Amino acid sequence: MCGIFGIASTEEISGKLLRSLELLEYRGYDSCGLSYFDEEGHLQVRKGTGPVKQVAEEEQFSLVTGRTGLGHVRWATHGRVSRLNAHPLTDSFGDLAIVHNGILQDYQQLRDQLTEEGHTFLSETDSEVIAHLIEKGLRDGLALEPSILSCARQLRGTYAIGVTSQSEPDVLYALRQESPLLVGIGSDFHCFSSDPLAFAGLTDQVLWLDDGEMVRIDRDSWEIKNISDGEVVHRTPETISIPQRVAELAGHPDFMSKEISENGDVVRSALAVPDQAIDQMVKAIQTSDRTVITGVGTSYYVALMGQYMLSGLAHEFVPAMSSDEMPHMVSLREGDHVLSISQSGETYDTLRALRISRKRGASLSAILNVASSSMAREVDHFIDQGAGPEICVLSTKSTVSQLVILLRIALRLAQLKGLQDAEQVASIQQDLERLPEQLDAISDGDHSSIQNLAKHHSVMRNWFFLGRGIQHGLALEAALKFKEVTYCHAEGMSAGALKHGTISLIDDAMHTVIFLPGTDSPQLRQHSLGAMAEISARGGKLVAFQPQGCPPPQPRPEVLIECPAAGKWTVPILQLMQAQLFAYYTARALGRDVDKPRSLAKSVTVS
Repeated sequence: MCGIFGIASTEEISGKLLRSLELLEYRGYDSCGLSYFDEEGHLQVRKGTGPVKQVAEEEQFSLVTGRTGLGHVRWATHGRVSRLNAHPLTDSFGDLAIVHNGILQDYQQLRDQLTEEGHTFLSETDSEVIAHLIEKGLRDGLALEPSILSCARQLRGTYAIGVTSQSEPDVLYALRQESPLLVGIGSDFHCFSSDPLAFAGLTDQVLWLDDGEMVRIDRDSWEIKNISDGEVVHRTPETISIPQRVAELAGHPDFMSKEISENGDVVRSALAVPDQAIDQMVKAIQTSDRTVITGVGTSYYVALMGQYMLSGLAHEFVPAMSSDEMPHMVSLREGDHVLSISQSGETYDTLRALRISRKRGASLSAILNVASSSMAREVDHFIDQGAGPEICVLSTKSTVSQLVILLRIALRLAQLKGLQDAEQVASIQQDLERLPEQLDAISDGDHSSIQNLAKHHSVMRNWFFLGRGIQHGLALEAALKFKEVTYCHAEGMSAGALKHGTISLIDDAMHTVIFLPGTDSPQLRQHSLGAMAEISARGGKLVAFQPQGCPPPQPRPEVLIECPAAGKWTVPILQLMQAQLFAYYTARALGRDVDKPRSLAKSVTVS
């Protein structure tokens, strides 16, 4: 979840360090900091709590000097949000500093041992033991590099670590174990980061570190070694495409609204994904003994909606599993296939599920929004959805894009299996072709009904979001988006499950949002209307979403929001955009920071 950056250069680094922190801020904005060497050659650390811009002003990052430095943005795991817990962290004497992304499993044991040996800890973090273990090696007479290697061999857990020391002020070290890390190569500098976005505007020449490797960089050179035996690793730099995180709001008040408005464009990109890429994914499903779709959070709900698409169109049962639980629930074997969904391609839980699946013999594929990610390098093949960078921490446009790609996969599989005739296939393809314009119409149209709903109901702290069939997955994602950005409790579930216990919570203080299918799904629509009747009979307040052209739902909801008329498989995508707008306007009414909601990070790279 944290982001790290280090650079050794022939020129002043203050601007590059600050820019890297700004680019990495989506990975964590609890606190941030940097270390550097002043004009006298002394190690200095500047850090604080809050977003990068605020800390940079308070700690006067503009006064940073030197040609070697480390930077860090934090999403708190061990230890509360405080200046002492912010990185970089130092050893007992302030002679070396470290930055860390990951979680150390054995830190308490190491901390107790080091405390007994006389080390004084200042923070509550697991990361501080790294600095003290390196210090211990130096105390024992080892040089810096052997001390770092000795430290790494004692650590259990996940890490991307950067190290700087007064004993070698022109040199930086970085180490990786199950946490992304890569090296950037410039004409007069070398750098490293946990995220290639930190290299935007600097370089597109990179080296990827593998697990169990350490790199040493200075302004002129780099060298990779195995942590286990210190042997040199030979690797050739590669050129990657690093998306430029365009920071222009283009007239929008924030990035969440801007990215929701781009839903039409990202669907155009999803429809432009080559047929060969779709066919390759279809072939992986067809030739496997079984396929599992996995993701976590929003990506899991996308996977769940994809399960309905594959089942309904292609009669293919492809279960969706949340990747954090998948290793405990699915016994994979050779001949199986795992299709992962991820915006960042760096989500720890999904990467872990894939790595375990690989060990068990499964083939791997993915739908990703970052072609230069760890997941892209580890799967057998992937579809680059091409939705462009999301600056808002909440996933909106990439979710819509992934659903369109899954629908294309399901439709193509159904076509190859002969389960949909030419007329049905043509009808769904026409629905897909109309979808970008319909999403644009929602974006450019009148939002007053959704705005009024948000304004007049923002005081409600408890919500249900319901749906049947594919709208069940939609309800789960809509509830997640709502709670993420409004901080209100929202529970998504199948409309059919309501009567099995949860209905006891319905009263006149509980609001329920229900997503209705069109009349082309008569049975699901009737079941959903039945759930509305059960809620209404108990005094619950109802908000309904449905396509235009359908009869008014009975019982009549307090608020009815209609999307453009469309087919059964694209209506949920249109309703998803409206749900995103509802979450957005409610959050704005409550005064929330929609781009950086509390406690969240864009790329969840810890367990």
